Amino acid sequence: MSPRIPAEVRSLISFQVTSSDVEIIVTLLISFLEGGLLGLERYKVRLEHVEREKGMEEIPGVRTYGLTSILGTVIALILSGKVAVSFLSQITVAVVGVTFVLALIVIYIRYKMFVAGITGLTSYFVFILTFIVGFLTGYGFYIISMGLTFLVAGILAIKKAVTASVERLSYEDISAGLELGFVIFILGPLAFGTDYSIFGLSLKGLYIFFALILAISYLSYMMYKIIGPKSLPVISFLGGLINSEATLMNLLEMELQESVLVSVVAVDNAAMIIRVATTVLISTFAFLSLSDYINFAKTISIGILVTLALLFSISYFVSKRKNNVEKTKKEEIKITSPLNMKIALVGVALYAAILVIVKLVATYSGSYAVFATSFLGGLVNALATVLSLLSLGSSVS
Repeated sequence: MSPRIPAEVRSLISFQVTSSDVEIIVTLLISFLEGGLLGLERYKVRLEHVEREKGMEEIPGVRTYGLTSILGTVIALILSGKVAVSFLSQITVAVVGVTFVLALIVIYIRYKMFVAGITGLTSYFVFILTFIVGFLTGYGFYIISMGLTFLVAGILAIKKAVTASVERLSYEDISAGLELGFVIFILGPLAFGTDYSIFGLSLKGLYIFFALILAISYLSYMMYKIIGPKSLPVISFLGGLINSEATLMNLLEMELQESVLVSVVAVDNAAMIIRVATTVLISTFAFLSLSDYINFAKTISIGILVTLALLFSISYFVSKRKNNVEKTKKEEIKITSPLNMKIALVGVALYAAILVIVKLVATYSGSYAVFATSFLGGLVNALATVLSLLSLGSSVS
């Protein structure tokens, strides 16, 4: 006969693991991983400094930040009712936990600043954010807590790259960025909030062209200053997708060597051709039958490929010739200003003048007027001209 087990012991042995218990354990593990990730980043950063040589026995890292996150999670689990305790226990745990975290931060700040003589506030903010991450995890906001974790870790990880980039910038560069912000975020809403037009020219259209020239000018300058000459093809292509005319004006202002200029202008024009062709192919699908659209797409695609091939072939041979001439003289690329107001104003003036000519020509009837308008409109803005012709074609069909 087997020995009889007391009821109290039996109740302790025969416990059941519920789904809520598993959820709490998984929550705690997620919380530790989130805090540990932030702690790992802080630990690696500290190893690159001289804190160990100044008498610091242990650097806060994966365990410290991971446990801080778990503390926030435990408090959230208790306050949310996932762990059933009395109201007094909830208040006590919350007060003790928050007080403990604040005391740790105060002690750490005192040690770093007054004993080790180390300045900097990043670690303190990360410590508090780690506690908040754990708290959010405990309440079940997993996506938000993970997003906050990777956002903070990403901000910390790009410190070196940001510092290196900022060190290359002058006060004039930063000031130019503020001026561009003024043009976009202060003058922009004013321009878009009005319906004024001068000689049929919309103030919005003139402002957009002006702002685009300034934005491309500034971005081109910054990319070149941070990345170097390797950024020129990227600047040309992206600028060509946005506004090839404005990009070309800025490339001409940079005083590039002729061989380099030929190449980047070819890239700029290629991007413009791709942009216009894509717009045409997408837009014409709305008012062409499937068979007509396939034939049209084939014709356009062949024409685009031939045009791009000719463009790059000519630019290759021209740049090769220019490169042979320029081998003996290597000049540095000069960019006079990060934000060139003069070139932007000249560009807007040309834009407005050609648009007026287009409107005058468009008043005449007949196909020749359409051809002339298309040609002149393409000089100003190829994409806008294509969209106008497509809208005309759709209304006719």
